[in-house]
Amino acid sequence: MIRLRIKSLMWLCASLITSDAFVGPMPVSKDDVGRSTRSPTTSCRTSLEQATSATNNSPGSSAMAVAFDSINRCRYACTRFRRHAEQSKSPAADQMKDTTAKGTKDNNTKQKPGATASVSDLTVVRQALHCLNMARRAPSGFNSQPYRLLMVSSEPAKEALALCCHGRNADRVRDSDCTILFLADREWGRDMSRFGTFLDERPANAKLPPMGKWVKRKIQILVLMFSSGYPFPRIIASPMSFIVRFVVGLVGTVTRRRILMPTLSSAETWATKNTMLVAMSYMLAATSRGLATCPMEGVWAQGVRRALGIPRRYAIPLIVSTGTPYHSPTDSNDETEGKQQIEEDEPDDVGMAHGAGSGKATPRYPLRDVVFADTFGEAALLPP
Repeated sequence: MIRLRIKSLMWLCASLITSDAFVGPMPVSKDDVGRSTRSPTTSCRTSLEQATSATNNSPGSSAMAVAFDSINRCRYACTRFRRHAEQSKSPAADQMKDTTAKGTKDNNTKQKPGATASVSDLTVVRQALHCLNMARRAPSGFNSQPYRLLMVSSEPAKEALALCCHGRNADRVRDSDCTILFLADREWGRDMSRFGTFLDERPANAKLPPMGKWVKRKIQILVLMFSSGYPFPRIIASPMSFIVRFVVGLVGTVTRRRILMPTLSSAETWATKNTMLVAMSYMLAATSRGLATCPMEGVWAQGVRRALGIPRRYAIPLIVSTGTPYHSPTDSNDETEGKQQIEEDEPDDVGMAHGAGSGKATPRYPLRDVVFADTFGEAALLPP
């Protein structure tokens, strides 16, 4: 009987349950209804506009599938953003800049003399906030949602964040309308009681029985084991996480896998992989609304925490600048059309081109080198 219970518990551990909490759509102001910002490229605009009509030419494809494919092809990392408006000198901006000035002396970032953060376009900020609300629908392990999302859009906050970014990442933070910091919670266990209360919530139209006390405790223990986010100081939590992962792996080895044990990750790894699902959902949502995004990891995390008041329990795996892309209009050779060709700005500071929309998409490795079937290395090809 005891052995049967152990096997049942191990099977439950290996089955990572993913569910979503009911989140209603964020209300959009009347000014935003029917309004769209500049789309990244002309080819991207055309692709989105023709998504519905293309359904008729793609047998078996729904309008949603065609629209998603178009959005996915149009997404790219914007190398330069258009500044919405210039700011006047403010004592608050200088005060916040001085807060991180000492820390940036040890940073290798070279700042342009006289560079200042631009004034954000509130329409873009509202759209980005709506995209964040939709991105929260991304799945997470046991619906634990081990992340926080910090939007930086004010001029002083953007300048403080830019001082902690490397290379042209600082310019993108200053020029964009907002930058989202995706924070991974490495100490999820501190929200154990809050998560227990959250498990009692149910959608308004769902007729589900209340969750039992034992079931709730079991889910909390499983999330704590998978997350390794024990609610202790890191000097204690880190060795404890290592010991638990070592013991779980040892049990599977000693029993010769008769008791199937899950492979556990460190707290930062587990929280980061859940957070990245939200980040990708946000970038696709922003692309669908004609907003350009640029994911970046070249930041000085300690300086960012100090400047923006972020607790040490949160890792910063990614930041995403969002705004309107900067374009260089050139005169068209065709005088009858009287139109301007829109081209994306030069590659970034390391020489990488990021592909402005579906017409200039950056290459990927061949499908046969990335996607396999049944066993590793077997090409995923449909049978004749």
